[in-house]
Amino acid sequence: MTTPIQSALDAYLAKDMSRLHMPGHKGRPLPPFGDLLAYDVTEVEGTDSLFHCDGAIRDCERAFSAAYGSGDTLISCGGSTLCIQAMLFLAALSGKKKIIAARNLHLSAVNAMALLGLEPVWVYPQNSGDGWIAGAISPREVQALLEEEPDVCGVYVTSPTYFGVLSDIPALAEIAHSHGVPLLVDNAHGAHLPLLASNLHPMALGADFCCDSLHKSLPVLTGGALLHLRDPALYQRAKQAMGTFGSTSPSYLILLSIDRCLEEFTPQGRAKYQEAAQQVSQLEALARQKGFGTLEGRRDSMKLSLFLGGTNLTGEALGALLREHGIEPEYLSDGGGVLMVSPYNTPRDLERIRTFLQDCPPLLATGVQPQPLPRLPKGMGLREALLSPQEEILVDQALGRIAAGVTTTCPPGAPLVMSGEIVTESSIQFMKNSGISHLHVVK
Repeated sequence: MTTPIQSALDAYLAKDMSRLHMPGHKGRPLPPFGDLLAYDVTEVEGTDSLFHCDGAIRDCERAFSAAYGSGDTLISCGGSTLCIQAMLFLAALSGKKKIIAARNLHLSAVNAMALLGLEPVWVYPQNSGDGWIAGAISPREVQALLEEEPDVCGVYVTSPTYFGVLSDIPALAEIAHSHGVPLLVDNAHGAHLPLLASNLHPMALGADFCCDSLHKSLPVLTGGALLHLRDPALYQRAKQAMGTFGSTSPSYLILLSIDRCLEEFTPQGRAKYQEAAQQVSQLEALARQKGFGTLEGRRDSMKLSLFLGGTNLTGEALGALLREHGIEPEYLSDGGGVLMVSPYNTPRDLERIRTFLQDCPPLLATGVQPQPLPRLPKGMGLREALLSPQEEILVDQALGRIAAGVTTTCPPGAPLVMSGEIVTESSIQFMKNSGISHLHVVK
């Protein structure tokens, strides 16, 4: 597999030029970075320019487009946030101001919608994990909303979710296309999906726009991401959108790590991910024996999500048990925990998980039922509320007030109360149960 960006940077280093350009470290081997800083350059002759690329960076984009089977692909050094901003920008070009959006979307999408003047029409996820986590989006509910709200610019879903739940992308794409609108997929946690035995990546299943956070599950520096397009004719407009929202100083170290990631798409790379998925499957079976809930149905087979809802084990106790076994989890709450596995975890890492599960006492059912995500009345538009004068108050004092900022826990970053919504009794209790004590409301 070729790595065009590394080749371009190696060629620049071989010239041994005096660096009278940015950045200020001049490529010197300063601690703790060592020789890595030699590759931290800027847009000089031969290194290409991310938002106006026609050389090595463009070649890298084309290689990723071939690897993922997209019409075209754009590189981001601003994470999936920048990709989400760009694909919502493209959807907004239709001039329609509403978008059907899954309520378990990431905060970055809400902020982008507000900036672009898009008003979401919410579709609520079905429950998964014995009802304790938000799950897949129902194609039937999306169909109903499209019939009720014809003036929309697209359908926006998150798949896989933070916990690994996949929605039925082929069905959602078919429904969206039958109503003449694109399907936008936040696939931030699924960049590795083409490497598994069954390719469940959104671009293989009918999505029109899709973002991948490479750094979440592939060996890429934090901030490395991709935006995929079904229609290659939109490439230049998408590049314009990314340039509008993104930094004019993208990191060449992130670009280099993205470039090197192409090696994961070789047969040897795919084999590593499929082996890791098999290891996760074995660990899941052991977890179920101990009473943990695990993912079923459409799911990301690389993510080990352990659900605690309705059992006698708290998130705090689970965290203590994990750390006693030398494991730092991705996420913990009283609903469960998330362990993210990749081929770059060592055999010792996986043995620690196995030992933890073997040592964990069997979980006991308590009969406690999950609290559904509150559905709040709308008091103001998303953009209007976000830009209104606001004040911070205690959650207990918020009954009947209009939320100004988005209230969320991060991770996973999915909003509990949205800008413009009227705070209710059930939402107050939901926020308190999630550890939130303050929120911003419209004055």
